[in-house]
Amino acid sequence: MKRLVLLLVAACALAGCVTLNQGGSAPVAQNEAWALLPFVNNTETPYAGERAESITAALLYSRGVQRLERYGVESKPDETAMDRGERRQAEALAWAKQKNVRYALAGTVNEWRYKVGLDGEPVAAIALQLIELPEGKVVWSGTAGKSGWSRDAVSSVGQQVLDSLLEKMLAAKAGK
Repeated sequence: MKRLVLLLVAACALAGCVTLNQGGSAPVAQNEAWALLPFVNNTETPYAGERAESITAALLYSRGVQRLERYGVESKPDETAMDRGERRQAEALAWAKQKNVRYALAGTVNEWRYKVGLDGEPVAAIALQLIELPEGKVVWSGTAGKSGWSRDAVSSVGQQVLDSLLEKMLAAKAGK
């Protein structure tokens, strides 16, 4: 009986874990101007990139980044399907350099779906890169993924993944 209880406790503890890898440690000033670039969508889920961008913007504001520029050019559905948003991201990076922002945050959504099966667990995996402008030097990068419980929404799991990434990015930048 004790083994079963320990096994259940371990399973519950691991269910909340986010797999995260990161690199870079240059200091970043949150009071500088930032640009949030369009996210590349490497999934089969329509608008996963836009969903992750929206969550990222809200999380950046909540973590103290107040001068956040967003690329406002809408993508056309046929263009998005053709290049997954890579062209829009490149255009937005050029736009950010013209806007004289200090940092550009680029993202790629690699998974944003519900697993097939009885439980239909939500899964999200995202990679972020923080680019210092105008040089275009990547000063931090990280990737994370998480699988949630069947009762969770994929957007909630995505928010947890993004929150973990941003927490690590801003903590690394603050020297913590």
